[in-house]
Order: sequence, then structure tokens, then C-alpha cells
Amino acid sequence: MYIFIEALQSTFHAGGVVMLPIIFTGVIGFYYLYSTWMRIGGDAFRKDVYKSVEMLRKDLNAHRDNSLRFATKHLGMRSGIVSRELCLALKMANDSPSEYRDYMQVRMIQTVQYMQQGTHIISVMAAAAPLLGLLGTVTGMVSTFEVITLYGNQNPVLMADGISEALISTQSGLLVAFPLTLLKQRLDERIEYLTEQLELGATIIENFISLRGTK
Repeated sequence: MYIFIEALQSTFHAGGVVMLPIIFTGVIGFYYLYSTWMRIGGDAFRKDVYKSVEMLRKDLNAHRDNSLRFATKHLGMRSGIVSRELCLALKMANDSPSEYRDYMQVRMIQTVQYMQQGTHIISVMAAAAPLLGLLGTVTGMVSTFEVITLYGNQNPVLMADGISEALISTQSGLLVAFPLTLLKQRLDERIEYLTEQLELGATIIENFISLRGTK
């Protein structure tokens, strides 16, 4: 363990002045990534989110007299943002059917903004990390040329520090940016999928209200 920590410290120092900003961008990026996953809740990794909508559809079609009550009860047994929002939509549909459409338009915007909160910061950190690594490459090469100017290029040992700074900083920037970019893409796809499920559920409830109003 001590050897590992010592190796990290030596790598950090060899990377030069840009290592601290690179680590800083990584910490911020992964913090917002983690917080967004936690904010979405159980639906972040669940594969059967669509079952909440299917359950809603079946309940509204099967129990004509107490459809809303049955659907709310069943959705309340499931965790996740989709089930929670659909439960709120069912409550509004039951209490104020005439205001349901306006409520859902506003609520959908708020829910999407809630899920996307902080995701732009992840993108900024993922873009900034390799740029900082590139800056480290430039500073490392500048240091190398300064050594060459002072001592010539006959002794490669004197140039090693500058070359190490250039390579390590570039590597560190890519190591931060690569997972952030991939995980951010996965997060965007998940938010889009959850938004589609919410819109589908909201449409099912609205159709049920319309059909009930015509009877």
C-alpha cells in the first residue's frame, strides 16, 4: 500500500503543475455524475422500467370502477422516478382531471430538468481534462527545450523530466476524460429513455381521463 501511494505521489509530481487541475476536473465530473445517478434513483440501472408503464396500462383498462386507485397502489410498490412521477400524475388525474394536461406539461419540464441537473458540468469537465493534459504536454516540451538550450542534447537524462511531464499530463487528462465521456453518454441515453417512459405513461393517463369523460 505504501509503495502504491508513493508511486502515485511520484507520478503526480512528475506530471507538473497541470496535474492538480486535472485531478480537480475529475473530482468535479465524477461527483456530478454520481449525484445524477443517485437523483434518478432505482430507475438508473433497472432494466424493467417499462413494466411500470405496462402495469399502469393494464390497471387502467382492467378495473373500470377503481382504476386510478388500483394503478396508484401498484405503482406505489415500485421505486424509482418513473413510478413516483406517475403516481403524482394519477393523483392529479383523480383530484382535478380538468387541470391534468396543464399540470403534466409543467411537471414534465420540471422532471426532465431535475434529471439533467448538473449534467452539463460533466460535459465541461470531460472536455477540459484532455485540454489540460495538452497544456501539460506543451509545458513539458517547453521545459525540455529549455534544457536542450542550456546543456545541449547529448545527455538524455537531463531531458527526462520535461518529457515525463509531457507524457504523464497527457495520459492523466485522457484517463479522466475517457470514462467521463462514456458514462455521460450512458447517462444521457438513460435520461432520454426515462423521459420517453414518463411521456408514454402521461399519455395513457390522459387517454383514460378522456375516455372516462365521454361516458
